[in-house]
Amino acid sequence: MKMNKQEWLTALKSFAQAQRQHNPISNRDTLSDEEEWQCRIIGGEFISWYQQHLRGILGQRETLMIKNFDPEPLIVFTTSMPGLVAAQEIMSEPSESLVYLLHTEFDDWEKEHQVKDKFFHIHHWSYFRKIDQELLLRIQDVYPEVSPKKYRVHTSGDLWAEQCGVQGEHLWRWNGEEMELLEEAFSQVVY
Repeated sequence: MKMNKQEWLTALKSFAQAQRQHNPISNRDTLSDEEEWQCRIIGGEFISWYQQHLRGILGQRETLMIKNFDPEPLIVFTTSMPGLVAAQEIMSEPSESLVYLLHTEFDDWEKEHQVKDKFFHIHHWSYFRKIDQELLLRIQDVYPEVSPKKYRVHTSGDLWAEQCGVQGEHLWRWNGEEMELLEEAFSQVVY
């Protein structure tokens, strides 16, 4: 089923609201110490992306007007629960054009509501993910002194058109009390 921008936004917002009924955003004071650090990191990254990087994306989209990019795109921010806590604090009443939800929720939703061209929305993501075996081996090559149980990977990126975007994986160490950035953009992909 092909949807226009408003239909797509309405369907996504309805889905996100239903998800929050089933899985409400946590209270910040219930986050574990590690989740609190993730909340701070994701929140800081989102603010930086929204205030700085988004302008560059909009400028690139404007330059490529031959592609008929929407001049006022929708913003979809996907994250983890600590990221939703941060997003809700940063933008407790988001603009009509911003939707935030769990990364896994959007993945599931998007499978049922695919759009051929990403001309009317920008997808930004920021979350901590499990480390797969291939990445763990690469990390251990570079940081052999760090216990594998202490590694954390923060994935952030955006996609604003077919093959237009970037993703970075930032390597952190959790020592049981705080996060320490070991390497920004340890791994990076340009679409």
